[in-house]
Amino acid sequence: MALSKAYRPWFFRLLNAVGELLSTVGIRPSIQADYILKKSMKQSGFDSFGDNPDYEGLQVLVASIEHQARLNTIGRLTCQRMFTGFMSNRLQLENWFKNHPDELDQKITKPIFIIGLPRTGTTILHNLMWQDPGNRAPLMWEINDPIPRPNPESWDDDPRIAVNQDNLDTLNRLATNFLAIHEVAATLPQECVGITQHMFHGITLFLHWYVPDYRQWLLKTNAEPAMRYHKRFLQMLQATKPGDRWLLKSPAHLNSLPTLFKVYPDAQVVFTHRNPVEVIGSVCSLVWSLSGMASDKGLDPLKIGEEQSFSWNQMLEQAMVDRELLIEHEDQFHDLYFSDLVSDAEESIRGIYKKFSLPFPDDMGSRINSFLSLNPQNKYGKHEYSLQDFGLTHRGERQRFANYIQKYNL
Repeated sequence: MALSKAYRPWFFRLLNAVGELLSTVGIRPSIQADYILKKSMKQSGFDSFGDNPDYEGLQVLVASIEHQARLNTIGRLTCQRMFTGFMSNRLQLENWFKNHPDELDQKITKPIFIIGLPRTGTTILHNLMWQDPGNRAPLMWEINDPIPRPNPESWDDDPRIAVNQDNLDTLNRLATNFLAIHEVAATLPQECVGITQHMFHGITLFLHWYVPDYRQWLLKTNAEPAMRYHKRFLQMLQATKPGDRWLLKSPAHLNSLPTLFKVYPDAQVVFTHRNPVEVIGSVCSLVWSLSGMASDKGLDPLKIGEEQSFSWNQMLEQAMVDRELLIEHEDQFHDLYFSDLVSDAEESIRGIYKKFSLPFPDDMGSRINSFLSLNPQNKYGKHEYSLQDFGLTHRGERQRFANYIQKYNL
């Protein structure tokens, strides 16, 4: 099948064309780290990142973008706004804890983390377990606009919800077939990588653009500062409603399980499994859709295929090694196969609750079935993709992921 190009409204095409002309005389939207820092301080009204400010991720990502991503004007403006937002949130959070230091004493007790390759059922499992009123998942708008702290009394009508939904609606219009690939909404649970990417530590950042240098840095760098920020963020959110059990999800944790347990020693981890050959093409299609909005030049599907296949195999290999070394935490893992989740979601979730000795609400089954009936597969259209579009083959992917496929009998 032929890969579709990103949709471009006429005013986007015009802006990109004007931006291209201006760039020939050195005028273009800045994404340099110093500029982002100054802009975020002005936007937030604060200037302190605390005792241990960490800008390395920002610097590495910006350098990788400048040398490899070949962004258009819209892409640069998007980066500028996104990066400024991340740093502004960090500044506001630091000021919050300066004025509310007692909130750092809060306990995060037995959080549930859902990990696994993308397209292995992590999102639907996240949404289904969120139907339990005892589980709390960070929502998209809470992560994007955390200060002032969300209040339970205004969770349904906070004005930030509409602002975030408008931004997502724009993304859905511009990213080809994005909703069919991965549904996002301001009031739906968000992957907790949305928190760690405030520290410029997040796999989503190498899904948006072609940034192999940043990807290499990310997969080998220490995740602890980002996960410490992750915990502080949750402590801030839960202060108005303590006692909830956090329900968190991100494939990013595959690459940093020792750090996850260092920060959250009593974490309970659900590891979802599906044959990677069945999912890697979908991941590549997602990357093609996202990166196509920001770049008009040099978008190479073969590079996307190799980059994504290599990276996800590397993360799975790391997860398998780390899990063997984390033998004292083995009872805190629960393996869930995509095929089981699809065939009987309620029974699969009952199995998770039984493993972790959690009470299964009396109406949880009806809640699960109601969500599934309101959100059928292909709700926003069928996601069509092909391994061959990205220079990959079934045989080649089976060979690359052979260790994982064999270990989990996939």
